[in-house]
Amino acid sequence: MPCSWFRPTSLSRSIARNTVCAPCTRAPVSPGGAGAFLFTMCTSSWLTTRERKPRMFSMCTNSDLAVHPHAAPAHTGPTHLTEIRRQVLKRSTFLLAACMAVAAPAVLAQGPAYPNKPVKIVVGYPPGGASDIVARLVAQELQAMNNQGFVVENRPGVGGMLGMSVVAKSPADGYTLGLGVSGTLTTGPHLTKTRLYDPLKDFEPITMVAKAPMILLASPAFKYDNVNALVREAKARPGELMFASGAQAFELALQLFKSKADVNITSVSYPGGAQASIDVMSGRVPLMVDTIGAQQENIRTGKLKPLAVLDSKRSPLFPDVPTMAEAGVNGYEALGWTSLVAPPGTPEAIVQKLNQQVGQVLAKPEVKKRLLQLGFEPWHSTPQQAGKIVASEYAKWGDVVRTSGMQAQ
Repeated sequence: MPCSWFRPTSLSRSIARNTVCAPCTRAPVSPGGAGAFLFTMCTSSWLTTRERKPRMFSMCTNSDLAVHPHAAPAHTGPTHLTEIRRQVLKRSTFLLAACMAVAAPAVLAQGPAYPNKPVKIVVGYPPGGASDIVARLVAQELQAMNNQGFVVENRPGVGGMLGMSVVAKSPADGYTLGLGVSGTLTTGPHLTKTRLYDPLKDFEPITMVAKAPMILLASPAFKYDNVNALVREAKARPGELMFASGAQAFELALQLFKSKADVNITSVSYPGGAQASIDVMSGRVPLMVDTIGAQQENIRTGKLKPLAVLDSKRSPLFPDVPTMAEAGVNGYEALGWTSLVAPPGTPEAIVQKLNQQVGQVLAKPEVKKRLLQLGFEPWHSTPQQAGKIVASEYAKWGDVVRTSGMQAQ
């Protein structure tokens, strides 16, 4: 005799009228075969919670499965097995698709760990310069942290902006980064007719890296050793004092000083800070601005006289030298710096990882010591802070260029 019907639920009743249970067809389906598997899936899905007790089912002697003895009367007919299989496959396919839809985003989000190939850090200046040394110091530490290559690539030209244009146009995948400096992100774009990039839109800020404080210097032969006396002299002899300008950044620093102190000083252009310092040390020109790192040896040996640090705080290298504000020029600050940037649209997870790792690098005592020896000060920030600093400095130096009458070249 065929086994009895299982107790019908609303769904099973809707498809099973005048049909028979799969085992009752007496089809040659073994207990471990596909028919038993499909029927088990079907009934376990359809039955109510109370009906899913294991004791409801036992193996038949004359069929694959037997159902609860209190189930409905049996029916006979050839169509029920096909209908059951069709419904089970339909339901199983739906459940499988739903599970895959839920799991897929998590699987895709994991992806390969970053970085899984060498990372390039582009520097817009030749090897051996201050920014190049900073980039290599950071790259070396990041390489050790990630067990992956971080390679510095020098792309000099157009005042450092050629290299930054390469970064701006690179894929936003985290494998091309740039060491931006104040000259390439906030001052240079105002003084170049051909705009290679928009510093506020074409880069993803990662973090500030280091300050490069500048300092106002005088010839040892200059009779004054403080800013107040210099301002009095400049006002008494308008246009007669000369200033040796070795770079656009230093020229802008002078123009800001002239504006804040309300003095007129004549600028003399030089190819670089080294050439400018030669004439200042010899007394041909009395004044200049340069980075502390570039001139710290000449300051220590007395070949150049420090008048004021252009940062908002004193330098740990020369703690006895006052800031420009302390020297009496309120609202004055001119600061060089380096920062790490990526192409626009670089994934936030990569930006955050690099930000945290650079912060760890800059916190290392040996890194701090090396940067200080170079005249830099570690300066870690969030990506948001770095973006605000660049925007603020860009606007500030744009105003200085316009009010001073400096022309883009």
